[in-house]
Amino acid sequence: MLYLASWFVWFLLSALVLGFVMGWISRSGRSRLLWSRGWTFVALPWVGGAALAWLQLVNGVPAMWLETALLFVAIYWLGCVAGTLFRPLDATVKEAEPRAPIAATPAVTAAASAAPAAVIAAVVDVPAHAMPKLAPVENEEALPGRRPVALVEARGGKADDLKLIKGIGRQNEGRLHGLGIWHFEQVAAWTPENIEWVGGYLAFPGRIEREDWVGQAKLLAAGGSTGFADRARAGLVETSRDDGSAGESNVATLADGSFEGRRPTNLLAAARDGKADDLTLIKGVGPVIASDLNRLGIWHFGQLAALDDDEMRYASAFAGAAGRGLAENWREDAAILAHGGETQHSRTLKAERGKAET
Repeated sequence: MLYLASWFVWFLLSALVLGFVMGWISRSGRSRLLWSRGWTFVALPWVGGAALAWLQLVNGVPAMWLETALLFVAIYWLGCVAGTLFRPLDATVKEAEPRAPIAATPAVTAAASAAPAAVIAAVVDVPAHAMPKLAPVENEEALPGRRPVALVEARGGKADDLKLIKGIGRQNEGRLHGLGIWHFEQVAAWTPENIEWVGGYLAFPGRIEREDWVGQAKLLAAGGSTGFADRARAGLVETSRDDGSAGESNVATLADGSFEGRRPTNLLAAARDGKADDLTLIKGVGPVIASDLNRLGIWHFGQLAALDDDEMRYASAFAGAAGRGLAENWREDAAILAHGGETQHSRTLKAERGKAET
């Protein structure tokens, strides 16, 4: 491929620089990830193409274009690796002397998978036999992962201000309280299975990992801080302005006037015939958002399908998903489901639930 490199040297340098920039800006702030699932999907056809070129099963002009493509992909990946390695770790995290041991060590994390109740009990100073079991949430068993062990109320009647964790605002804090999550130590002890379950329940899978809630919680539980937590304590983050004691009322007491758009006119006090449609069959609507839409007065696919743009903005903002109703085409999915049709998401979700029941 050396002769190709001499032909396309400037283009290859551009690919290297572009890869460097992408590796720099996309790297996690606390780790150096050199490989991802996406690269695996790229690597498989790359290896196949390389085998074709090496065995000379492709010749002539097609061989030249194949080798050129292989070269550009390899150079771009090297640029991504360089960008990831050269960017320094984020310096926004400020360490502090731990005030107490944290339960989320590797040993505890491993133990949490086998006996989560005992682990959380140790973290929050509650005897394991006294750990309460909260009522299951809607479709709990259908969610991937494992629900974290919870507390009915905060230890000593005082919850930690979970909004000091970047990514948790008033609404998400209220929803975590509804799941029995009140303390940094609880979040710090989440296993990958717990993270997957909570991400699915809150209808934003992957976000907890991207924003590193667990890493932030470990620091805050140990008495440390982060740049975001400092700004929140100073009142500079609007979604984090209360002391963390409001709990679920953070969601329930939001005033109508605080939402973008216009309140829908087709709301119902209860589902028709006492039977609500399963709104989670709409892509982007998880159990929490569905519950909030019910609380607003939206119980059926037909109601969502009939909303205009302003009403959809209001409904999605009320459910803590501002802008997503239009961006994720809730209305279009709802119209299909209202007429007895299926979407790819609804078919996939029903298939997953069927497997979980067998």
